[in-house]
Amino acid sequence: MNKITVSAALAMLAVSSFASADEAAIRALEQACETAREAKLKPLRDAEIARCKSEPHSEANYCERYWGDYGNAKRLPNGTMQPRLFDDLPECVAAEEARRKSKRAAS
Repeated sequence: MNKITVSAALAMLAVSSFASADEAAIRALEQACETAREAKLKPLRDAEIARCKSEPHSEANYCERYWGDYGNAKRLPNGTMQPRLFDDLPECVAAEEARRKSKRAAS
């Protein structure tokens, strides 16, 4: 290999390691977002499950399945999407912004 090829390979390796470090940081931000969302959603989900279970003729398994994903994005009957709850938390905003910047830098 000549010096130029080795230099190019080293440069590509450096860029690749920066990209994976960036990706790891973004994934950490996204995980922080999910943890913050879950902390806010858990009491709401638990309350809905408890309310459902207290209704006459309702089964506990049904209530837990039906309300278990409360707050997540879902498709509505008219085909549109209902956005997930608490995507406006600071952790989620930071993760989304980091993901956008990463996509812009890649293109």
